[in-house]
Amino acid sequence: MQEDAQVVVPVDVREMTVMETDKGEIHVISEITLGDLLITTSLLAILIFMVLSRVIRR
Repeated sequence: MQEDAQVVVPVDVREMTVMETDKGEIHVISEITLGDLLITTSLLAILIFMVLSRVIRR
């Protein structure tokens, strides 16, 4: 007799999206890492500096 396996993940419930389908539930865990934050911040800074340099040249 096989017992149902239970997967335990240390994730806050607020960070998990549950989608219900005909065959069951799909749990999507959303995470943002420090690397994601650094890349996004640097790309945004580059974009702002490019716009400012064009505005200042006029």
